[in-house]
Amino acid sequence: MENTSYQPLYPLNKTNYQIVDGEPDITGWAVINEAGNTIGSVNDLLFDPQSNAVRYLIIKLSHELPSVADKLVMIPIGIAHLHTKEDLVILPNLHLDQFSALPIYIEGEVGPNTEQLVREVIGSPAALRMEETIISFDQQEFYRHHHFDREKFYRRNPNL
Repeated sequence: MENTSYQPLYPLNKTNYQIVDGEPDITGWAVINEAGNTIGSVNDLLFDPQSNAVRYLIIKLSHELPSVADKLVMIPIGIAHLHTKEDLVILPNLHLDQFSALPIYIEGEVGPNTEQLVREVIGSPAALRMEETIISFDQQEFYRHHHFDREKFYRRNPNL
């Protein structure tokens, strides 16, 4: 994959970046799936300083997940959403194989190949839709994908 001008993402806890007033600091919150099973906890957030936007949740996967290594992974912010009333982050029901296949998050080593791999592993919510293969990585175009819809994330789901 060609990369002409990749701008690195930064962990929130290593910067002076501030959460916008009115939005919760979700660091440390439990992450559960739609069935209520524990997935892990929010370890940090990765943000794009070029647009001042959070792009990924860094999730510390629970050692209780069967056959999934205890590791940090990147989840695009638009995949998850906040619980309506409780301080919880809800992830869709991803298969255990998907959690296993996600690359380990290593601070300072995130690049276009890592981001593309995360997208490929997670896939589309509509499992029948094929994702386009990215030949040339245009970072801003990449973030227009529904996986990075921040509005969806911060909108508390009324069905929970």
